[in-house]
Amino acid sequence: MREENISLEWLGNRVMTMSAELREMRLRFTALESRFSGIEIRIGALERTISAQLDAIASRFDGMERRQVAHEERMSRMLALLVRIAERLDGQAPPEGRPQ
Repeated sequence: MREENISLEWLGNRVMTMSAELREMRLRFTALESRFSGIEIRIGALERTISAQLDAIASRFDGMERRQVAHEERMSRMLALLVRIAERLDGQAPPEGRPQ
């Protein structure tokens, strides 16, 4: 259509059509916003869950490391004791009548 042939009826219909399309798009965007909000909430909950699980795993590893250190200390003391016993036995002469 050329400019001089545009009627008020056609213009009104066009404006109403565009208003309806704009309203439909606004509804779609509102629905998308609510969906994204739900996804955001779920992701936040998932992050908190994963963070809690990782904290629990880290705590377990810390406990295992502390137990390993305690075992190493005990083994070191036991080894030192065995070395002292061996040194004492090495310094003694074997009893007479017994072959070495």
